[in-house]
Amino acid sequence: MSTLTEIRRTRARPPVTPETRERLRAAAKARWADPDAGAQLRAAIRNPNSRARISEAMKARWADPAAREKLMSEKQASLADPVVRQRMSSAAKVRWADPSAREKFVASMRGHKKRRSNKALVER
Repeated sequence: MSTLTEIRRTRARPPVTPETRERLRAAAKARWADPDAGAQLRAAIRNPNSRARISEAMKARWADPAAREKLMSEKQASLADPVVRQRMSSAAKVRWADPSAREKFVASMRGHKKRRSNKALVER
């Protein structure tokens, strides 16, 4: 039994060039910037059926040991890259410098109950 999705997954993809990546990035930014298209995309993302479908797909992916190992190794490799870490650091500094964002972050931290320490869990 061979579906179109299975066929597509087995086909080798050509490497993505920086030019292709930039072209796709510009197209996606333009799509999200369009008020009508952006509203449709946000509605689709917030739809409970879409969220459930995405959740199930991610749970299935993380349940597969081979896929899990691949995701973890890709994440570790990405975080080991100094360029990626610098970009994350810069973005965090910009977010925390914005007073309204800072207020939002602090409010969310204050709203959560404090987590018990590991020591408190062991003593129980």
